[in-house]
Amino acid sequence: MDRKQFLSACTGGLCACALAPVVEPAAADAPAAEDWRVPFVKQRYAKLLQVLSDKIGEDKLVETLQELGAFCASTMDDKLAQYHGDVDGFGAFIRKVGAGDLFSWDAERNMVVATTTPRKDCICPLIGIAQKTPAVVCNCSIGWHSYAWPKLLGRKVRVTLKESVIRGGQHCSLEIELLDQPA
Repeated sequence: MDRKQFLSACTGGLCACALAPVVEPAAADAPAAEDWRVPFVKQRYAKLLQVLSDKIGEDKLVETLQELGAFCASTMDDKLAQYHGDVDGFGAFIRKVGAGDLFSWDAERNMVVATTTPRKDCICPLIGIAQKTPAVVCNCSIGWHSYAWPKLLGRKVRVTLKESVIRGGQHCSLEIELLDQPA
């Protein structure tokens, strides 16, 4: 992808950069060279979030990032339908694809608790702790869970971020409270 294609993709939306083609190494056994574009994009994405926060205000950026997270989750609509009502099955699928999230049901509090395995960086390929991504980006995860769980469980939810690696935690943890209203 050349510079013009990159800029064109980025003007299409924040997620468009993630859709760029992945170039495989020529030989399967050859070690992959670090692609200079990955840290480049992470640095600029972090700066973009800071600029947007200054220009549109944090409340609008929170709303925007939650919408972006919902879009990300919507790309899994087929899996959300496949695992409808099956928290354990969906959890196994998520662990299998490498996200590492663990879901547990807290019946007393009527909620699902989503916790990642300990990590040093956000799972999103656009995020890099070293690039000083602003903590507001965690609203993307809130949007993801706010979209996914009503699809999975058929009920509205309230999502609360409890801990995140971007905010200094050892893992990310969210509480997904099931509400009485149908989704």
